[in-house]
Amino acid sequence: MTEFPDHPFWDFSLDVYMSEGVGAAFLELQKAHELDVNILLFCMWVGASGRGSLTTEQMTVLLDAVSVWHEDVVRALRAIRVRMKGGIGNAPSQLSESLRQRIQKTEIDCEHAEQLMLTEVLDMTADKGKTASERLVDAASNLSTYFATFGSISVSDKQNLCFVLRIAFPNLNDFQLEDAL
Repeated sequence: MTEFPDHPFWDFSLDVYMSEGVGAAFLELQKAHELDVNILLFCMWVGASGRGSLTTEQMTVLLDAVSVWHEDVVRALRAIRVRMKGGIGNAPSQLSESLRQRIQKTEIDCEHAEQLMLTEVLDMTADKGKTASERLVDAASNLSTYFATFGSISVSDKQNLCFVLRIAFPNLNDFQLEDAL
């Protein structure tokens, strides 16, 4: 069995996603827009790591590179896992829950694979000289570029994105975070 290679994007994603409240914020954004949380995380990581701002053309390339995988694999597994919550029909609940947890593990592995796919699409070098504030502006710009592909950022979306950016950029103040979006 092939092991996943270490990658700073995956490490960043785990650090951000595992923080209290982030999963709920992403779920709200996902439900409102049917967006790809991996793309949201990638937008933030590209900025936070000093790789800069994504252009509309780059965003299109990224979305095209993972759309089939995300739709046919990640979303399909998620739909099955969500459908199994609470049991299905006469299936024994303990067995059903055990299988649902295995599907969740597989779903996470497929998300990990998608993240590795994203890192292979664009050749972006980190600029180590960028300040935290400049990195935040890039991350916010990347999120705006992503949101432009399916709509605008609502007040609720902005609140969720500010919350998540606060986790990704813990050393910046609220004014800087809100100003960036």
